[in-house]
Amino acid sequence: MSVRILGVEFYPITFQGALNALDWMITRDDNCTRLVVTANPIMVMAAQRDQAFMEILENAHLIVPDGVGILWAARKQGVELPERVTGVDLAYALLRKQPSPRFFLLGGKPGVAEQAAENVTHSIPGVSICGTYHGYFRPEEEEKVVEQIAAARPDVIFCAMGSPKQEKFIWKYRNRLGAKVGIGLGGVLDILSGTKKRAPEPIQQAGLEWLWRMLLEPKRIVRNLALLEFALRVQLQSWFDRTSNKGESHDAQAREQRESDTIY
Repeated sequence: MSVRILGVEFYPITFQGALNALDWMITRDDNCTRLVVTANPIMVMAAQRDQAFMEILENAHLIVPDGVGILWAARKQGVELPERVTGVDLAYALLRKQPSPRFFLLGGKPGVAEQAAENVTHSIPGVSICGTYHGYFRPEEEEKVVEQIAAARPDVIFCAMGSPKQEKFIWKYRNRLGAKVGIGLGGVLDILSGTKKRAPEPIQQAGLEWLWRMLLEPKRIVRNLALLEFALRVQLQSWFDRTSNKGESHDAQAREQRESDTIY
């Protein structure tokens, strides 16, 4: 059973289920780059104000719940999503896959993707990195970037340019990139390159990586105000749904009583 959270649909997929879906996508050969979205509450809120982004999320080939806020919002609607499926965990699992798919690393500041490729190549034997490009290219450079990616013949693109830019890029060029899969991965290349560290394991397990990042980067405070708005909107939607259901139940009981009075 799927659940819509402020208009974005999530299915009850597990981490292993997501990997199985990615394995299937990598075997396809139909000249389409399938878009995988690792969605969190901030992205859901961005879609409220960006209709083009909402339409992309509506048509994405796979959306996974990357954020405890998504699991919480689903529970408010009476649906239990099995678990959090983070982009960084998916990235590591794919990089360890043998035989290795061909990966193109796109994103980060100049030099970050190259350092990430070097680190991954040294730490994961057999991994195949076929190309890199930074994420700070100008709109007029897009054609060159698309051509470079296609020429590298990747199976998987790690697109780490921030949302919704990364999802819009993959979706716009999905029929020209030549890859089987394009995954929006935010700051994953910063982690792979060693530019930034992932939160300690206990903080990850508690689902507080957003707080960890905010403490390390105080400028995120303004951005994370969207989390508060997300929580308020989910609470309001939950209250509205309960009120509507009570009203429908009361109306149904009233109809049954009228029908009973008519019969007897």
